[in-house]
Amino acid sequence: MIHLPPPTSFAEGQRLIYGLLAAAAGMFSGACAVAMIALLMWGGWDPSEQHTILLIFGWSLGGFIAAMVAVIVGLLAGGPVGRFRLTASRGGATVEAAAQSDTGDSV
Repeated sequence: MIHLPPPTSFAEGQRLIYGLLAAAAGMFSGACAVAMIALLMWGGWDPSEQHTILLIFGWSLGGFIAAMVAVIVGLLAGGPVGRFRLTASRGGATVEAAAQSDTGDSV
């Protein structure tokens, strides 16, 4: 196993923690999605209820994916991991990428 060097600043430590949490959340979400699909395929549903159950699972999985995308974009845009800045106003929306982090290291 590769050992990561220790963080040299608080911001780097926060990025490391959030990066590891995001990776673990992605694996957990993928496992839940696979379990949901397996339950749908091999659940032994009554044929009269299959359409309703398919709609429930489909919308649930779609919402699940949308929520994952929203969290990832939120972490990238405004969280401690992010180096992007999003601004929205009546005049439009802008996206800016930081050239340097708060510790002075380059991106």
